[in-house]
Amino acid sequence: MKLRSALWMSALCAVLSVPAAAQTSVTTTTRTNVNGQIVSVGGNRVLVKEADGVHEYTVPDGFKFHSANGMIGVADLQPGMNVDAVITDKTTVKDVVTTQNVNGTVAQVAPGGIVVKTANNDLQSYNFKDENGNDIRMMFNGKDIPLRDVKLGDRLSGTIVTKYGPQTTSVRSATAAVSTPAPPPAPAADTSPPVVAAATPARSKRLPHTASPLPLVGVLAGLSFLTALGLRAARLR
Repeated sequence: MKLRSALWMSALCAVLSVPAAAQTSVTTTTRTNVNGQIVSVGGNRVLVKEADGVHEYTVPDGFKFHSANGMIGVADLQPGMNVDAVITDKTTVKDVVTTQNVNGTVAQVAPGGIVVKTANNDLQSYNFKDENGNDIRMMFNGKDIPLRDVKLGDRLSGTIVTKYGPQTTSVRSATAAVSTPAPPPAPAADTSPPVVAAATPARSKRLPHTASPLPLVGVLAGLSFLTALGLRAARLR
């Protein structure tokens, strides 16, 4: 049995809170068709026999299936039902770049970053590298330079640019319908007329054409001869 776990309707969103974020994104869409017969149902797990084997699906709470009796939940599914579903996944990959305006004086330079004192005497710290180890850069005096190149006491009035790694957002949705297979049709009644056996004609008992009447003639002649002898003997007496 092959195992294919899927949430037929769920959404997973990755949200990044950044100021003034500039994003370039690429979205891909994939669709998975589910077409087969339900083998078993246990809780929210449904086994479906498809053309390429038996797969397992996890149905989220509240998901509804279209049926002839209206919308039904996973608890109403029964083995033997046919299921036809389409699962759609949309995945968006974003390269996130943030920009921050800086206006103040470099009050401290540390191995990992700097501390800037603003005009309001607020202290703000900035790292030299982002979470992926890339150098953070800034526009300073019209030049794009790494932040680590600034010096103690520099007056900063520019924009810090931070690049983050690709952020992935996935959204999954699904539509599904179930139906009960129709019973097999009853065998058709035999409407053909009954077969009547043909009567066998009686055989004639006539003698074959090869028989001869000569023996019968001989018998009659013998009887006539005996009759004549009897009449003569009677006369003589």
